Amino acid sequence: MYIVDTHCDSLLTVSAERGLANAHNISAKYPHLQLFAEFVPCQGMPAEYRRKKIFGMTDVYIAECQRLGIFPVRDTQELNYAVENGLSASILAIEGGGGLLPGSPEIDMLHRMGLRVMSLCWDSNELAASAWDKDDYGLTKEGGDLVDILSAYGIILDVSHLSDKAFYDLLERTAYPVIATHSNFRDVCASPRNLTLDMAKRIAMRGGIIGLNIYPAFLSDSGKANKDDIYRHVDYALEKLGEDVLCFGCDIDGIEEYPEGFDNDSSIHDRLVDILLERYSENIVEKIAGLNAINFFKGNL
Repeated sequence: MYIVDTHCDSLLTVSAERGLANAHNISAKYPHLQLFAEFVPCQGMPAEYRRKKIFGMTDVYIAECQRLGIFPVRDTQELNYAVENGLSASILAIEGGGGLLPGSPEIDMLHRMGLRVMSLCWDSNELAASAWDKDDYGLTKEGGDLVDILSAYGIILDVSHLSDKAFYDLLERTAYPVIATHSNFRDVCASPRNLTLDMAKRIAMRGGIIGLNIYPAFLSDSGKANKDDIYRHVDYALEKLGEDVLCFGCDIDGIEEYPEGFDNDSSIHDRLVDILLERYSENIVEKIAGLNAINFFKGNL
C-alpha cells in the first residue's frame, strides 16, 4: 500500500524543535506522498505581504525536504520513481493564492520551485469568494485570468475553499480536471465547506478526485465525530461516485481536533487505514489511501 494525502498544513508548524515530517503526519507503516500546503489567508493583508509569506514558506519546504530526505515530486516521471521505489515524497501546494496576480513573474518562479496545486482562496480575496462568504461574488476577473495562467503551467486547481458560485465559475473557465483536496459531502454534513452532490459529480466526470477531510465539523453536523461518521462519507462517495474518486485529504495541522480515536502521538494515516479496513475490502482501501490520487497525479502533473 502507498499512502497519498492531498492536504496537510504542517508547513505552518515547522520550527527548530518540530520539522516538516512528524510521527502524526506521515505513515509509520507505508511509503507516503504528502501534499504540503502553504496556508496564506487574506484577512485584510496587502498582496505584497502575502507574496512574501508564500516565498518564505516555499524556502522552508525546500530546505525541509532536503534535510529530511523527502523526495519532491514535480512531474509524472518523478512520481513514478517515488512510488516504484517506495520513497517518502511530497508535492508543493498553495492554499490561498491571493496576491499572486495575473502577469506576475512569481508564478513562473513558484512553478520552477515545485508548485503543482493551488487554491485561489481560503477566505474571500481579490480572486474569488470563499465558501464562508454570504456575499457570493464568485470568481473575479483577476481570478479568472489567474485560472488561465495556472492552467497553462499545468498547475492543478484546488476547489476546496471556493464558494458555490466560484466553483461553477472556475469550471466554466477551465476544461482541465480539478481536485477538492480536503472536502467532504454536504448531503452527509451540511457545512458549506462540503461539496454538493452536483459539485462532486462534476469533479468526478472531469477525472478529478476528492480528499476525505477528517475535521469533525466537516464530518458531522454535531461538530463531534467518530469512525462511523467517516464511514458515512466513504459510503456516500462509493455509492454516488464509484471507487475511483475518493482519496485522503486529512487536513492535518490545519484543524483543531480530530475524530474520536485519533491523536497527535501516532500516524493519523495509519489509524485511518486501520479503520477503513474494518469495513471495506483491501482493494477499496488501497484505492482511497493512495491509488486514486496516484492515478490522478500521473495523468495531470
